[in-house]
Amino acid sequence: MPTLLLRMRSPMMSWGDHSRFTIRDTRREPTKSAVIGLLCAALGRPRWESVQDLAALKMGVRVNQEGIVQCDYHTVMDSIKSSGSKGDTVLSYRHYVADADYLVGLESDDRALLETLDAALESPVWQLYFGRKSFVPSRPIRLNDGIQDAALESVLKAFPYRSHNPKNQLPKLRYVLEVPESLDLRRDVPIDWQRRLFGSRCVNTVFHKVLEEAVCI
Repeated sequence: MPTLLLRMRSPMMSWGDHSRFTIRDTRREPTKSAVIGLLCAALGRPRWESVQDLAALKMGVRVNQEGIVQCDYHTVMDSIKSSGSKGDTVLSYRHYVADADYLVGLESDDRALLETLDAALESPVWQLYFGRKSFVPSRPIRLNDGIQDAALESVLKAFPYRSHNPKNQLPKLRYVLEVPESLDLRRDVPIDWQRRLFGSRCVNTVFHKVLEEAVCI
């Protein structure tokens, strides 16, 4: 079963999955809703169109470098209420991940769909960003030979790894893999963008040591 790989690297990224009002959270790895939203932007697919085909993709993430969670403190003065009247000063806390590096895999038995997504990432219709419009990629998201003819976890484990350690030590990397059942439930599967409806999925976190043959200098 083929797998499409995406590189996600940037000085700042935000992966919120239960943000409300003035507190905007972030997970430590990309959410499925964020990845599907990015693919929709690449395809030029508007909010009112179905994302059922993209939501059905099985997703996994290899964390090449763990980021540092940071928080921006925002003060908005002279805000406007929904009625049009002047509101109070609004304080908000917006979290993001700094200096992280991810390899995201999407598995499907529909190779044509993966090829369409791969082509869209090479020439996206709309701007691609990671959670906020100012958080743009620092490296191309599309990878050469990004479609691999193997299962998700195998592809993530085998894909070349560039060490972030100056001593080039081989670490154990964290993998967050979508599975049929687990106690880790994520509510980040988009059902309807316009009504902000999301479904759930289960994930499992495992650690694998990088193989020497997979090191990419």
